[in-house]
Amino acid sequence: MATPTRPSPTPPTRQKHKQIPAYLLAAYPATLLLGSLFSVLSPTAAGSRNNTPSAMHTAGIAGPHKPPPAVNYFARKDNIFNAYFVKIGWLWMTAAFASLVVSQPAYTAAGAAQRPRRIAQAVGRYALATLAWYLTTQWCFGPAVIDRGFVITGGGCGGASSSISGADGLRGLVTAAACKGAGGRWSGGHDGVGARVGSGVDSVNGEDGGEKVGKKEEGQDEVVRKWAGRFVGVVFGLSWWMLLMTAIWFHTWLEKWNGLFLALATIYSIYILPRRAGAWRDVVGVPGV
Repeated sequence: MATPTRPSPTPPTRQKHKQIPAYLLAAYPATLLLGSLFSVLSPTAAGSRNNTPSAMHTAGIAGPHKPPPAVNYFARKDNIFNAYFVKIGWLWMTAAFASLVVSQPAYTAAGAAQRPRRIAQAVGRYALATLAWYLTTQWCFGPAVIDRGFVITGGGCGGASSSISGADGLRGLVTAAACKGAGGRWSGGHDGVGARVGSGVDSVNGEDGGEKVGKKEEGQDEVVRKWAGRFVGVVFGLSWWMLLMTAIWFHTWLEKWNGLFLALATIYSIYILPRRAGAWRDVVGVPGV
Protein backbone atom coordinates (compact mmCIF):
# COMPACT_ATOMS: atom_id res chain seq x y z
CA MET A 1 0.00 0.00 0.00
CA ALA A 2 1.45 3.29 -1.04
CA THR A 3 2.32 5.64 1.77
CA PRO A 4 0.61 9.00 1.34
CA THR A 5 3.06 11.75 0.82
CA ARG A 6 2.98 14.74 3.10
CA PRO A 7 2.79 18.14 1.48
CA SER A 8 6.01 20.05 1.83
CA PRO A 9 5.80 22.93 4.28
CA THR A 10 5.07 26.24 2.68
CA PRO A 11 8.07 28.56 3.04
CA PRO A 12 7.35 31.67 5.05
CA THR A 13 6.44 34.58 2.88
CA ARG A 14 8.52 37.65 3.14
CA GLN A 15 6.52 40.58 4.46
CA LYS A 16 6.23 43.32 1.91
CA HIS A 17 6.65 46.88 3.04
CA LYS A 18 4.92 49.67 1.24
CA GLN A 19 7.47 51.81 -0.52
CA ILE A 20 7.70 55.53 0.06
CA PRO A 21 5.84 57.26 -2.79
CA ALA A 22 8.20 58.69 -5.37
CA TYR A 23 6.34 62.00 -5.43
CA LEU A 24 7.04 62.45 -1.72
CA LEU A 25 10.77 61.95 -2.16
CA ALA A 26 10.80 64.24 -5.19
CA ALA A 27 8.92 67.09 -3.48
CA TYR A 28 11.95 68.53 -1.67
CA PRO A 29 14.41 68.61 -4.62
CA ALA A 30 11.69 69.79 -7.01
CA THR A 31 10.85 72.69 -4.70
CA LEU A 32 14.50 73.65 -4.32
CA LEU A 33 14.99 73.53 -8.07
CA LEU A 34 11.87 75.60 -8.75
CA GLY A 35 12.84 78.26 -6.22
CA SER A 36 16.46 78.35 -7.33
CA LEU A 37 15.51 78.80 -10.97
CA PHE A 38 13.09 81.58 -10.07
CA SER A 39 15.77 83.33 -8.02
CA VAL A 40 18.03 83.37 -11.08
CA LEU A 41 15.47 84.13 -13.79
CA SER A 42 13.50 86.78 -11.91
CA PRO A 43 15.22 90.20 -12.05
CA THR A 44 13.55 91.17 -8.78
CA ALA A 45 14.80 88.10 -6.91
CA ALA A 46 18.29 88.32 -8.41
CA GLY A 47 18.61 91.98 -7.45
CA SER A 48 17.43 91.32 -3.92
CA ARG A 49 19.92 88.47 -3.44
CA ASN A 50 22.79 90.68 -4.59
CA ASN A 51 22.07 93.07 -1.73
CA THR A 52 22.25 90.55 1.09
CA PRO A 53 25.07 90.90 3.69
CA SER A 54 26.75 87.68 2.49
CA ALA A 55 26.70 88.83 -1.13
CA MET A 56 28.22 92.19 -0.20
CA HIS A 57 30.88 90.42 1.88
CA THR A 58 31.79 88.26 -1.10
CA ALA A 59 32.01 91.35 -3.29
CA GLY A 60 34.35 93.00 -0.80
CA ILE A 61 31.93 95.68 0.37
CA ALA A 62 32.78 96.35 3.99
CA GLY A 63 31.68 98.88 6.56
CA PRO A 64 28.27 99.79 7.97
CA HIS A 65 26.58 99.65 4.57
CA LYS A 66 22.89 98.92 5.06
CA PRO A 67 21.17 96.99 2.27
CA PRO A 68 17.98 98.46 0.80
CA PRO A 69 14.64 97.22 2.12
CA ALA A 70 13.56 93.79 0.93
CA VAL A 71 11.49 93.91 -2.26
CA ASN A 72 9.32 91.01 -1.09
CA TYR A 73 7.78 90.33 2.32
CA PHE A 74 9.17 86.78 2.38
CA ALA A 75 12.65 88.08 1.62
CA ARG A 76 12.66 89.65 5.08
CA LYS A 77 14.06 87.45 7.80
CA ASP A 78 11.66 89.01 10.29
CA ASN A 79 8.51 88.03 8.38
CA ILE A 80 5.93 86.49 10.67
CA PHE A 81 6.13 83.01 9.15
CA ASN A 82 9.90 82.88 9.51
CA ALA A 83 9.85 84.24 13.06
CA TYR A 84 7.02 82.12 14.45
CA PHE A 85 7.03 79.03 12.26
CA VAL A 86 10.45 78.34 10.74
CA LYS A 87 12.51 79.45 13.74
CA ILE A 88 10.54 77.14 16.02
CA GLY A 89 9.85 74.54 13.35
CA TRP A 90 10.84 71.63 15.59
CA LEU A 91 7.96 72.51 17.94
CA TRP A 92 5.40 72.52 15.11
CA MET A 93 6.78 69.27 13.67
CA THR A 94 6.63 67.62 17.08
CA ALA A 95 3.02 68.67 17.53
CA ALA A 96 2.18 67.30 14.07
CA PHE A 97 3.92 64.02 14.84
CA ALA A 98 2.11 63.64 18.16
CA SER A 99 -1.24 64.32 16.50
CA LEU A 100 -0.59 61.47 14.04
CA VAL A 101 0.35 59.02 16.78
CA VAL A 102 -2.85 59.67 18.75
CA SER A 103 -5.17 59.64 15.74
CA GLN A 104 -4.01 57.27 12.98
CA PRO A 105 -5.31 53.68 12.79
CA ALA A 106 -1.77 52.31 12.37
CA TYR A 107 -1.25 53.22 16.03
CA THR A 108 -4.73 53.40 17.54
CA ALA A 109 -6.31 50.37 15.84
CA ALA A 110 -3.35 48.02 16.19
CA GLY A 111 -3.61 44.96 18.41
CA ALA A 112 -2.82 45.33 22.08
CA ALA A 113 0.51 43.53 21.59
CA GLN A 114 1.55 45.59 18.59
CA ARG A 115 0.49 49.06 19.70
CA PRO A 116 3.33 49.72 22.22
CA ARG A 117 5.94 48.47 19.75
CA ARG A 118 4.64 50.63 16.90
CA ILE A 119 4.45 53.73 19.06
CA ALA A 120 7.91 53.12 20.53
CA GLN A 121 9.43 52.67 17.07
CA ALA A 122 7.66 55.78 15.75
CA VAL A 123 9.04 57.79 18.66
CA GLY A 124 12.47 56.29 17.98
CA ARG A 125 12.34 57.36 14.34
CA TYR A 126 11.36 60.86 15.34
CA ALA A 127 14.14 60.97 17.93
CA LEU A 128 16.68 60.06 15.23
CA ALA A 129 15.31 62.77 12.94
CA THR A 130 15.54 65.25 15.80
CA LEU A 131 19.12 64.16 16.49
CA ALA A 132 20.06 64.81 12.85
CA TRP A 133 18.47 68.28 13.05
CA TYR A 134 20.19 69.01 16.37
CA LEU A 135 23.66 67.98 15.21
CA THR A 136 23.27 69.98 12.01
CA THR A 137 21.85 73.20 13.41
CA GLN A 138 22.44 73.33 17.17
CA TRP A 139 25.44 71.43 18.58
CA CYS A 140 27.82 68.71 17.39
CA PHE A 141 30.40 68.14 20.13
CA GLY A 142 30.94 71.88 20.02
CA PRO A 143 29.65 74.12 17.22
CA ALA A 144 26.93 72.65 15.03
CA VAL A 145 27.76 71.12 11.64
CA ILE A 146 26.31 74.14 9.88
CA ASP A 147 28.49 76.57 11.91
CA ARG A 148 31.64 74.49 11.43
CA GLY A 149 31.13 74.46 7.67
CA PHE A 150 30.51 78.21 7.67
CA VAL A 151 33.80 78.95 9.44
CA ILE A 152 35.81 76.44 7.38
CA THR A 153 34.64 78.08 4.15
CA GLY A 154 35.84 81.51 5.22
CA GLY A 155 32.89 82.86 7.17
CA GLY A 156 33.08 84.62 10.48
CA CYS A 157 31.71 87.22 12.82
CA GLY A 158 32.00 90.89 11.93
CA GLY A 159 30.90 94.05 13.69
CA ALA A 160 30.81 92.57 17.20
CA SER A 161 30.81 94.84 20.25
CA SER A 162 34.10 96.56 21.06
CA SER A 163 34.54 94.64 24.32
CA ILE A 164 35.14 91.37 22.46
CA SER A 165 36.16 92.60 19.05
CA GLY A 166 39.82 91.74 19.54
CA ALA A 167 41.40 88.82 17.71
CA ASP A 168 41.00 86.42 20.64
CA GLY A 169 37.41 87.46 21.22
CA LEU A 170 36.36 87.10 17.61
CA ARG A 171 38.08 83.75 17.37
CA GLY A 172 35.80 82.49 20.12
CA LEU A 173 32.64 83.49 18.25
CA VAL A 174 32.39 80.29 16.23
CA THR A 175 28.62 80.00 16.19
CA ALA A 176 25.98 82.17 14.59
CA ALA A 177 24.09 82.44 17.88
CA ALA A 178 27.16 83.69 19.78
CA CYS A 179 27.99 86.18 17.05
CA LYS A 180 24.47 87.63 16.95
CA GLY A 181 24.37 87.69 20.74
CA ALA A 182 27.49 89.88 20.71
CA GLY A 183 25.89 92.27 18.24
CA GLY A 184 27.87 90.99 15.27
CA ARG A 185 26.93 89.74 11.82
CA TRP A 186 27.54 86.18 10.65
CA SER A 187 28.67 86.45 7.05
CA GLY A 188 31.07 85.36 4.36
CA GLY A 189 30.93 81.58 4.51
CA HIS A 190 28.94 78.62 3.29
CA ASP A 191 25.55 78.78 5.03
CA GLY A 192 23.96 75.36 4.81
CA VAL A 193 20.29 74.55 5.12
CA GLY A 194 19.44 72.55 8.24
CA ALA A 195 17.91 69.15 7.65
CA ARG A 196 14.42 69.64 9.03
CA VAL A 197 13.22 66.08 8.73
CA GLY A 198 9.96 65.36 10.53
CA SER A 199 7.71 62.34 10.44
CA GLY A 200 5.85 63.07 7.22
CA VAL A 201 6.73 59.65 5.83
CA ASP A 202 5.05 58.07 8.83
CA SER A 203 1.85 59.91 8.03
CA VAL A 204 1.81 58.59 4.46
CA ASN A 205 2.61 54.95 5.12
CA GLY A 206 1.15 54.69 8.58
CA GLU A 207 -2.53 54.96 7.79
CA ASP A 208 -2.45 52.10 5.29
CA GLY A 209 -0.28 49.80 7.36
CA GLY A 210 -2.59 48.98 10.27
CA GLU A 211 -5.14 46.22 10.43
CA LYS A 212 -8.22 46.75 8.32
CA VAL A 213 -11.02 48.29 10.30
CA GLY A 214 -14.29 46.76 9.16
CA LYS A 215 -16.49 49.57 10.32
CA LYS A 216 -15.72 53.23 10.10
CA GLU A 217 -15.17 54.68 13.52
CA GLU A 218 -17.58 57.32 14.59
CA GLY A 219 -17.87 59.91 17.31
CA GLN A 220 -14.94 61.45 19.11
CA ASP A 221 -12.22 59.32 17.48
CA GLU A 222 -13.35 60.36 14.02
CA VAL A 223 -13.39 64.04 15.00
CA VAL A 224 -9.87 63.78 16.46
CA ARG A 225 -8.61 62.05 13.32
CA LYS A 226 -10.15 64.68 11.06
CA TRP A 227 -8.73 67.68 12.93
CA ALA A 228 -5.34 66.00 13.36
CA GLY A 229 -5.21 65.49 9.61
CA ARG A 230 -6.07 69.13 9.02
CA PHE A 231 -3.41 70.30 11.45
CA VAL A 232 -0.74 68.12 9.83
CA GLY A 233 -1.83 69.41 6.43
CA VAL A 234 -1.38 73.03 7.56
CA VAL A 235 2.08 72.30 8.99
CA PHE A 236 3.07 70.49 5.81
CA GLY A 237 1.72 73.27 3.59
CA LEU A 238 3.51 76.02 5.51
CA SER A 239 6.72 73.97 5.54
CA TRP A 240 6.58 73.56 1.78
CA TRP A 241 5.83 77.24 1.22
CA MET A 242 8.66 78.45 3.45
CA LEU A 243 11.04 76.00 1.78
CA LEU A 244 10.10 77.54 -1.56
CA MET A 245 10.58 81.07 -0.17
CA THR A 246 13.97 80.07 1.22
CA ALA A 247 14.99 78.65 -2.15
CA ILE A 248 14.01 81.93 -3.84
CA TRP A 249 15.28 84.57 -1.45
CA PHE A 250 18.10 82.97 0.57
CA HIS A 251 21.18 80.80 0.14
CA THR A 252 23.33 79.85 -2.81
CA TRP A 253 22.80 76.84 -5.07
CA LEU A 254 25.56 74.92 -3.29
CA GLU A 255 24.13 75.69 0.13
CA LYS A 256 20.67 74.54 -0.86
CA TRP A 257 21.81 71.31 -2.46
CA ASN A 258 24.06 70.49 0.49
CA GLY A 259 20.98 70.91 2.68
CA LEU A 260 19.12 68.55 0.37
CA PHE A 261 21.91 65.98 0.71
CA LEU A 262 21.71 66.12 4.51
CA ALA A 263 17.93 65.73 4.45
CA LEU A 264 17.97 62.79 2.02
CA ALA A 265 20.74 61.07 3.98
CA THR A 266 18.58 61.30 7.11
CA ILE A 267 15.48 60.01 5.31
CA TYR A 268 17.47 57.12 3.82
CA SER A 269 18.86 56.10 7.21
CA ILE A 270 15.52 56.21 9.01
CA TYR A 271 12.94 55.21 6.41
CA ILE A 272 14.59 53.40 3.49
CA LEU A 273 17.50 51.45 4.97
CA PRO A 274 15.26 49.59 7.48
CA ARG A 275 13.34 48.09 4.54
CA ARG A 276 16.56 46.44 3.35
CA ALA A 277 18.40 45.71 6.61
CA GLY A 278 16.47 43.40 8.92
CA ALA A 279 18.54 44.14 12.02
CA TRP A 280 18.02 47.89 11.66
CA ARG A 281 14.32 47.33 10.91
CA ASP A 282 13.93 45.50 14.20
CA VAL A 283 15.15 48.64 15.98
CA VAL A 284 13.39 51.51 14.21
CA GLY A 285 10.65 49.61 12.44
CA VAL A 286 8.79 50.56 9.27
CA PRO A 287 5.83 52.96 9.47
CA GLY A 288 2.57 51.06 9.85
CA VAL A 289 4.14 47.61 10.27
